[in-house]
Amino acid sequence: MKRFYSNLLILTIVALSTVSCKKFLDRPPEGQLGETEAFKTEADVKAFANGIYTLFANNEFYSGRHQVLNELLGDHYKGDRFTGDYSEIFKRQNSFFGGTRDAYYQLAYRIITDANLVIKHLDLATISKNQLEGEAKLFRAMAHFELVRMFAQPWGYSADNSHLGVPIRTTVGLEPIQRSTVKEVYDQIITDLLSAETLLQDVTPTGKFYTATKWAAKAYLARVYFQQNDFAKAFQSANEVITSNKFNMDASFASRFSLGLSTEGILTIANQTSPIQYSPGGDLRGNFRSDLGIPGFTFTDQFYNVATARAADLRKAWYSNTLQSGYNVLTKYNKNFFDLPLIHLTEIKLIRAEAGAETGGANLAVAIADINQVMTRAYGGTSYNLPAIATAAAVIAATRNERELELVGEGNRTQEIKRIGARNGTNVDRRNSVWNCNGFILQFPKAEKDANTSFIMNIEGGCF
Repeated sequence: MKRFYSNLLILTIVALSTVSCKKFLDRPPEGQLGETEAFKTEADVKAFANGIYTLFANNEFYSGRHQVLNELLGDHYKGDRFTGDYSEIFKRQNSFFGGTRDAYYQLAYRIITDANLVIKHLDLATISKNQLEGEAKLFRAMAHFELVRMFAQPWGYSADNSHLGVPIRTTVGLEPIQRSTVKEVYDQIITDLLSAETLLQDVTPTGKFYTATKWAAKAYLARVYFQQNDFAKAFQSANEVITSNKFNMDASFASRFSLGLSTEGILTIANQTSPIQYSPGGDLRGNFRSDLGIPGFTFTDQFYNVATARAADLRKAWYSNTLQSGYNVLTKYNKNFFDLPLIHLTEIKLIRAEAGAETGGANLAVAIADINQVMTRAYGGTSYNLPAIATAAAVIAATRNERELELVGEGNRTQEIKRIGARNGTNVDRRNSVWNCNGFILQFPKAEKDANTSFIMNIEGGCF
């Protein structure tokens, strides 16, 4: 029975220090297998595909690095405890120096390369062919999506989205390639997700969503369309996930990061104790955990006051200004172990709420019900709920407010600043940067330019 993490040997095909400048070795390093030796049977392909889950759950990607990079660029934290790479990113200076960013970029393309290897060897598969292809396309799309959000100006920066995005890799190869446009990258992401949706299983054998299903593809489509401000499609995809009734809102927001208590995870990285120990979220605990010492990430007084403004808000339990004297800290990750959702029902509810308000008509009533469900849980009652006759503008404002509070520390805020800016030019950043300033995106690793002198780097400069 397949679990999110397998104790099968994860085969390393290519050792990448950068995506563009390394070639296949004529002879694999000792202890590793070459491609021909690695892929001989369907079981080999399945074992390798399982390894992609583990790569995605690596601390340098979705077990913390992805969230940390987004949080650094956001407007919730003081920054006085950041040093080195963290300090440079927090200052929005768009420097090409930084191993923190380089490792994230490298691992994302490692995921993409491994997904392409699975697709290349699908001829070996029979029984599991559709699932393997669907998983590979899902993870390839997810990695491209997070890369284009971090290393390129957002969808809507240019009228036709012809501004530069990131390199697209859909075949196995390490030859240098140029950046595609943001439109081309999004088109590839959506193509992969739509294909994955038709290929992946509907439910998992265990009933737990630790393995990719079509609902993960649909949920990610909702996230992608929402980032594009394509509200009709975002509503449709989110609605399909919600009305599947496969997922239920947790009675308590605190269950999201727990050991098996949440019913919201649409695709979840599971904490595993047997036959091997694997605990996701290590980089989140390392950067945010506040019960063992002063964390690197501490909130500004401005945001802390916003987050704790309503006395009835039960999510105030996520914050403390006494646990570490003199610091405003997050308590969300103050746990030794937890399952880590990559995408969850609360986010999809928030997407459907805002998209429903934007599209109007019958969707507005759905949107009101969605945001009221989130707020009823957050405030322990209906005192802050919107009336049935609430305007679309009121729903949008409430949903954006609740999104910021619900998804704190989850890598959401920076992308919201850019999405809202691209939507109508509104600057909501509390650090007073414009949404499309140069420093709101990361610089590509210097190795890209070293390997390919015609590679176009991002514009140097900051946001202040």
